[in-house]
Amino acid sequence: MSATTSASLSFTPRPSPRGPSRRSGGVEAPRPGRRGGLQGCHAKSSPSAESLKNKETKARRKQEEYDEVEAAWREGGGLLDGADEESVVRTVRGTVQVAKHYDLLIEQQVFNLAKYGEGEVLPDTHKDPVWVAQRLCMLQKLTNVPPQYVPDMVEQSGAGVLALTPASVLRSMLAVKDLVPNGDASHMVRVEPDLLLVDTTHLAYSGGDVMRTLREMPLPEPCVRLLVTEEPGLLLGKGGLVRTEQLQEQALEHRDNLKAICEGVPDDGWLDVRSQRWFTNFFCGYY
Repeated sequence: MSATTSASLSFTPRPSPRGPSRRSGGVEAPRPGRRGGLQGCHAKSSPSAESLKNKETKARRKQEEYDEVEAAWREGGGLLDGADEESVVRTVRGTVQVAKHYDLLIEQQVFNLAKYGEGEVLPDTHKDPVWVAQRLCMLQKLTNVPPQYVPDMVEQSGAGVLALTPASVLRSMLAVKDLVPNGDASHMVRVEPDLLLVDTTHLAYSGGDVMRTLREMPLPEPCVRLLVTEEPGLLLGKGGLVRTEQLQEQALEHRDNLKAICEGVPDDGWLDVRSQRWFTNFFCGYY
């Protein structure tokens, strides 16, 4: 190759106006303010001191609120002293959730009243978790429902549960025991809190009618009492005619088995564990 040809092939590339090429392995410096740059990442990953302080304040207030609710339960004798840690946490958390629910509900009620000029507004006490704890504690002591399940009763049946008085709770518990003398009244009102809200005279009449209807089926007395204990809503007519007809068909279909499991069991007695399991699997499905 001649010298002339060699010189014509030799050249110096001009630098790109955009900087080093990515293919050449060069690293482009991040531009100020560009998304994905080092400055942007640092700003996102480092919360401000004010933000951290707000989080710490919220966490402290939340813990103080939980401590106040737990203290209210303990002062009221709500059986928390002998409860395990999980039960205490569930009880306190459930109580706070009830108060928060009514806080939001009252806010909406106030808005509706101002906008439409109608509707009721619950008292502000319902959004006070300590007040809610005191009401639930009273209910727990009179019904003997485990404390961790008492907040669920409010969730199921509404604010009326918080308005109950000791006298009304005792009347309702006695009315339930009159209908099912050897039934677990605590379990029944936990499953069906509406039993505490209905007028006791109405409960006695409607519940008595239900018991008579069930006894007219081929259901031995121990099965009738077990059924009502597991489905206390029957005493209030829940399920209606459809549920009654369903029970009638099941009783006819399992007539022989019902007679066999109740053989030798007195009317005021309870089935053994195995028989109870069989009966509840075939008959108790409302809840």
